[in-house]
Amino acid sequence: MLSLSNTNENSTILNTPVVLLTLVFITLIRIYTLFVSPIELSVDEAQYWHWSQNLDIGYFTKPPFIAWTIGLSTKIFGNEEWAVRLFSPIIHFLISIILWITTKFAFGFKAGRIAALLWIFIPAASLGSFIISTDTPLLLFWSLALLFIFKTFKDNSYISASFAGASLGLAFLSKYAALYFFILLILWWVIYDKGKALTLKKLLIVLISSIMMAAPNLYWNYSNDFVTASHTISNANLSEIIINYSNVIDFLSSQLLVFGPIIFLLYLFIIFNSFFKNQQFSLLGMLSLPIIALITVQSFLKIANPNWAVTAYISATLMISAYAIIQKHKMLRLLTKFGLFINFVLSLFILKITLTGSFYPIQLKSDPMRKNLGFEALSTQIKKTFDKNQISKLVFINRGEITRFYYYLNKIDNKFTNKILLKTNSKSPGNFYEQNYNYDKTNHKKDEKIMIIKRDLNFGNDFANLKETKFIQKISTNTIKNLKRTYYLFEGKIK
Repeated sequence: MLSLSNTNENSTILNTPVVLLTLVFITLIRIYTLFVSPIELSVDEAQYWHWSQNLDIGYFTKPPFIAWTIGLSTKIFGNEEWAVRLFSPIIHFLISIILWITTKFAFGFKAGRIAALLWIFIPAASLGSFIISTDTPLLLFWSLALLFIFKTFKDNSYISASFAGASLGLAFLSKYAALYFFILLILWWVIYDKGKALTLKKLLIVLISSIMMAAPNLYWNYSNDFVTASHTISNANLSEIIINYSNVIDFLSSQLLVFGPIIFLLYLFIIFNSFFKNQQFSLLGMLSLPIIALITVQSFLKIANPNWAVTAYISATLMISAYAIIQKHKMLRLLTKFGLFINFVLSLFILKITLTGSFYPIQLKSDPMRKNLGFEALSTQIKKTFDKNQISKLVFINRGEITRFYYYLNKIDNKFTNKILLKTNSKSPGNFYEQNYNYDKTNHKKDEKIMIIKRDLNFGNDFANLKETKFIQKISTNTIKNLKRTYYLFEGKIK
């Protein structure tokens, strides 16, 4: 049985001031990088920014906390890319501190310091510090909920249980993947704990307080015909499920990069050797391995994104840091240090990508960074043509384009609000823009000019309400390696 006592072990290298200064220094470097990075907002980031300009308690595809976060930052600092992303490195710093406190509280002082370093350097946290996503606040409140669960073990306090539940509710307001925590906590209690560490009353307090915190978004979904649930089911597209073993290989391989190759393999070894050693390890195991297993099974049926299992690595970080110290096994400690070093190197590479906007010197068939370059320059050209031709509205064909252009056009001139629409052939809305900025559901004036922006010259017959349609301009800009991003502008008059 592993000891739960705080073994105040000391280290000349991993002393508290050094670790704390490392966390602060890395965070400041990442914040500075946000200021100088050429990488423009991704589709999702631009959409979250748009949500933040229209604050609500729910949105078409996601809960609201991401919009609240961006709204706070941009209200203070303005609508720059770095301001949109500012909270990401700060939140990952806070997660490191929370994991430090949690591990120290449960397993010992030195283990806490290792946990903090492990998190700040894992590739998921390194990359996540340079983008803003729903995963970012989710991981913050997930880690906070886990801290208060452990505190409830220790002090058997109703207050600690309430804070655990409130944190879990905030996690739900960040991303619906927080449901994993709800379900797995209950399963852990039924299968393993049975009231030993967490009494039934405390468990009910956790669940009730979490539901109370999540209630505003639950009400929003009820008031909007559960549009988020409908969207999720639609995205699942069960009719197109095809068993594909290569998807599994791709997903599991991606986890080596999400958590770090050595650290991920070390986690798999540790979890099968410590899952049911005590309440702490059994809970950590229940909040990590089933998530990875579930997404792995899902990848058999459909492509699974690498970040879908990221919540598992909160518990995984705690398990590795605690196990390596408590077991006092030289090889485990050596592998932990080596894994930490590899992750540090990977974090430097991610930093380099963010600073330059390119994977160079690594040669890729298609540089992923290219997707997030060129939109501001193109927006300047669109604005010039818009004014010159006295256009009334801009119309885009897909969500990926309208999101970025909406942000950059409004950044240039905030008068573009409500002048940008999405043309879709869908009978029911498939995204936020189809629901709220639908070309076909907008009142148009006779003879008003609109401009359609497309990636090709095939205009098609999608605009039955137009007359005098004509091609007016080709616009383009360089992205990387002399690769161009090109769009074609068409003009039409409403009949």
